[in-house]
Order: sequence, then structure tokens, then C-alpha cells
Amino acid sequence: MANKILTTETYHEEIRGRLGVGEDVISDTDIDAFSVLPIGEARVIAAVPDYVELTGTDEIYVYAAAVCMVAAILAPSMGAKIKKTMKDFDFSFENQAVNWNDRSLKLVDEANEFIELISTVQAYSSAPLFGLSGPTREKERRSNDVQGFCS
Repeated sequence: MANKILTTETYHEEIRGRLGVGEDVISDTDIDAFSVLPIGEARVIAAVPDYVELTGTDEIYVYAAAVCMVAAILAPSMGAKIKKTMKDFDFSFENQAVNWNDRSLKLVDEANEFIELISTVQAYSSAPLFGLSGPTREKERRSNDVQGFCS
């Protein structure tokens, strides 16, 4: 399946850059997996259905949103891929602890921020929907009808 948004030669490196990892941690094949890249692009396309027609900075925002979304999909699996400590005779190395689920949420938020910058995307606010109900005057009306009928 051909990429719809991420069509440059550098998108693999850009996705790894968003996660702060190298090719030794995430391969091009991991990024291009059917359950990763097409899903990330589809999420962006759902928010920006006219992505094909965009030019200039709008096109850049769509691209950046897709990079962030694909990185967000990959982030939760990073904990299992990155070794926490490495020891050898000559050196010892310890990676900093990263909460990859939080990182994933932040990347999704970043993707949404890029999407909101696109000029053709309609900004909306999600106001809660509610209804009011309370006592009715039905009982009072019926008693007035009965009084008027009896008079």
C-alpha cells in the first residue's frame, strides 16, 4: 500500500526523531508496518479529508501531524525495545526512564495541534449537550379545565 501523506525520503528518520530513538531501535519495516503507518495516516486523513488539495504551510502541517501520529502509535512499544541498562567490562550505560504511554498521548496532542493550524479545518468546540426538565403545569392546567367545566 502506497503512503498517502508521508511520501518523502526522510519520513523514517523524522518519526524516529520524534521518539528520540535510532534505527537500531525502530527499523523502517517497523514504521511501515500495515498496523502502524497506514493507521496513522488514516487518522490524519479522517480529520483532514481534503489533505490532497492542500499546499504551502497547510501541506506541511498535514505532514507533521502524520509524523506525530505514526510516532504516537509506535511509542507504547518502546519500553520493550529499549534496553534499560548496558554493562560491559569497560563501561556502564543507563537509559533514562520514559513513560512511553504519556509520550504517546503528547504526540497525539501535538498531531491535533498541527491539524488545528490547517486553514481548511473547521475549528469547533465541544460544548456539553444537556436538557432541562422540571415540574410542569399540566396538573394545574387540568385542575383549571375541570373548574371551568364545572362552573
